[in-house]
Amino acid sequence: MTTKKPQSLKLLADPANDAFLLEYSPFFRLTQAESLYQKRMAENLKAVGMDIPRWRILMILHEKSPSTISEIADRALMKLSTMTRVAQRLEKDSLVKLAPNKRDARSTDVHITDGGESAVDKIRAIASRTFRRATEDLSAKELKTLNSLLTRLSEAL
Repeated sequence: MTTKKPQSLKLLADPANDAFLLEYSPFFRLTQAESLYQKRMAENLKAVGMDIPRWRILMILHEKSPSTISEIADRALMKLSTMTRVAQRLEKDSLVKLAPNKRDARSTDVHITDGGESAVDKIRAIASRTFRRATEDLSAKELKTLNSLLTRLSEAL
């Protein structure tokens, strides 16, 4: 009597496999986690009059200001047109200042303002609560491994 060898999880995770199920797919799991994270963050940010696109931009600028609209769009994985509109909304709210780039007249620099830095302080506390809830069952080592694996997936794509 021969026994059928179980398929590897990697093989089962391949959508071309007849035995494929969404539960085997790391990308399905990533999408679930990301969607739930975005939902919770959106709910929590709304309470302080903020949204996810503006939060992303402010956090990027908190790390490196000024940055060009193109640099922020690339880092935030946003379309340039969307990034421009969000930056204009942030400027209207006095959270950033837009200025022509001194080296390239076709580029626009985005500078975080003191008001933007104050907003960052508020939204970091909100983001921290969401982060802690999502990662409470992960050890520091598991979080490091997760970040490493996600980085490798991103680089492969």
